[in-house]
Amino acid sequence: MKRASLPLLKRRRFCVVRLRRALPMFLRVIAVLTVAVSLSRPSDAESGKLLQVGFFGPVWRGAATNPWLDAFSEGLRSRGYIEGQNVHVQYRFASEPEDIPAAAAELVGRKVDVIATVGPPQIEALRRTTDAVPIVILECDRADRIVAKIARPGGNITGMACTSSDLAAKRLQLLQEVSPGLSRVAVLYNASTPSKVVELGDIQAAATKLAIAVQPVAVRDPQGFETAFATIQAGDAQALLSMADPLMMNHRHEIADFALRHRLPSMYPFSHYVREGGLMSYGSDLIAAYHRYGYFIDKIAKGAKAGDIPIEEPTKFELIINLRTAKMLGIEMPSSLLVQANEVIE
Repeated sequence: MKRASLPLLKRRRFCVVRLRRALPMFLRVIAVLTVAVSLSRPSDAESGKLLQVGFFGPVWRGAATNPWLDAFSEGLRSRGYIEGQNVHVQYRFASEPEDIPAAAAELVGRKVDVIATVGPPQIEALRRTTDAVPIVILECDRADRIVAKIARPGGNITGMACTSSDLAAKRLQLLQEVSPGLSRVAVLYNASTPSKVVELGDIQAAATKLAIAVQPVAVRDPQGFETAFATIQAGDAQALLSMADPLMMNHRHEIADFALRHRLPSMYPFSHYVREGGLMSYGSDLIAAYHRYGYFIDKIAKGAKAGDIPIEEPTKFELIINLRTAKMLGIEMPSSLLVQANEVIE
């Protein structure tokens, strides 16, 4: 083999030297490009792995245009979760006692990443079905009846409470203010839900301190309202208080209409009853609560354990008054209440 000529060797050495000098710069460029590619790489959700969210609630009339489900979806969007892009929500609804356990099991079997739920029977069914899938609850009774500690619920449950049972005394006081001399109140409740039976006891205890007699009126299904209304009429109630419950919510228009026709001042847990013609409501903002589901789902999706996320209790309560209904009932609303009201419907 012929030996390379001197000029050729010089050229080769020159190229090697230039390569050695250029190598650090080349490696830095590669490193920068690697970081850029890493930063621009889509997340699992963006690359086709959708967050699988389950929603389990009671059957609502008109659920296709349900304002609470709209708020739930908006809460997810506010956290960056867009249906079909990085999240898929599977909805299940059941209200009949015999249907709820099977619906809960079917949803858990779908291998969802997290489940949002509302309604005492629905919450209880999910608790019995899984201790692995994170559950975000909206409970309109005291949450300490469900979890050991509000600040650290433990297990696979977190979420929100409406604390409606703690508001019994306040709601009765408000009824007294619009009906001086009030001595007998009919309380409409769902007797098929154990927590509502417990809440009835809270109301009765509060009423005793206010020298008000309580007429408990139980409803267990949609067919029971006609009998319940007749019972209220026969009991000479001077006012009506309806508990927070999906069954009552579904029939809020009928309840409000009955109270108006029979000239009963009425108190409700949420503003939706008042918009249907009820007199007053005092409680937390239910739409805001459904929107808040997004916060909990986002934290769990990012790795937080449900049991480590504190249960949130409302710190604000809103008083809504329907002035039109008051006028139809011949009630002169006290100015002190109108000043307190968060909203007055005229």
